[in-house]
Amino acid sequence: MISAVVLGLFGLLQADVAGQGAVAERGESGPPALVIVALPANANRAILEALNRLRGEAISVGFEVRLVDAATESMTLAQLDSLSRGLRSAAVVAFAGPEGSAAKAHSLDVWFLDRASGKTSVAHLIAEEYADAADRGEVVLAVRAVDFIRARMFDTLAGRQVEPARPETPPENQRVRRGYVGVGISVLGGTSGFSPSLAPQVEVGYRWTNWGRLGVTAFGFGTQPQNDGSIGRTSLDARFAGANLTLLGGAWQRLQPTLEVGVGEFWMRVHGEMPSQGWTGTDTKSSLGANVAIGVTVNMLPYLTLNLHGGTLWLQNPVRINLNESVYLGTMGRPAWFGGARLGASF
Repeated sequence: MISAVVLGLFGLLQADVAGQGAVAERGESGPPALVIVALPANANRAILEALNRLRGEAISVGFEVRLVDAATESMTLAQLDSLSRGLRSAAVVAFAGPEGSAAKAHSLDVWFLDRASGKTSVAHLIAEEYADAADRGEVVLAVRAVDFIRARMFDTLAGRQVEPARPETPPENQRVRRGYVGVGISVLGGTSGFSPSLAPQVEVGYRWTNWGRLGVTAFGFGTQPQNDGSIGRTSLDARFAGANLTLLGGAWQRLQPTLEVGVGEFWMRVHGEMPSQGWTGTDTKSSLGANVAIGVTVNMLPYLTLNLHGGTLWLQNPVRINLNESVYLGTMGRPAWFGGARLGASF
């Protein structure tokens, strides 16, 4: 009967300190640590006073206190452990008033089980000097009980809660890989009337932030589009080398948008033949150029990506294409257009 009364009183106490509990829980990164308090079958006023004080102090440092019915007069280690099974508690506290009407109001047994270390502590508290003042004796017992629990709980468990989180090493699949090497194929076309050319492309870069990469890129030694006319044949060999800045957008699923800007030198090697006159000639022209490309990167593996891109190449000087000094065939466009696909590896 007395157990039911005490449980009812504690239900009222929970409503009174709910606001305190909410304040204590705010600022914590996760739910508060749980402390199980076993309500003994022989609960008396000293035990109720101790429960009152313990719960107030525990909530003030961010713990959640939950009551269970011990339903026995004394505790064992197995009983303490079984009380919190499945509740993932940080500690278990149990009170017991020794049997005997003479000593019941002025003595108290306190059990404390630290679930993290598995250590159990037991204290037998007596307030004989206050035997003729029952109310004062119960307060002394309650204060001593809370002091005993505080020495084992608030200095260890509370310390674990407020200990600053140590910086964690990012998982392997989330680590920023600084180095980058990419190889692929590039296509270049213009308004000169020649078909687009295909050439291998290579890029080497360094990722200094999560959103930016600096690199050098080059393409060349690819196909040589030809123009066969009635008076001769002309072939082109385009090459480019320069530096670039790649901006990486936010990733969505495995896709990540990119924007690439760069500057470099463009070369055009023109080879002409006039079989009817027995003439051949080669001329190399060059121009400073700037390129802008947008694309999308597919993150296939943490260290392997596929980039698809397309953009324009703006030449500072127009590159004229001549069969010979007197036969003009066209001009490399300003701007020219290019695109490509590149398989990249990060390290």
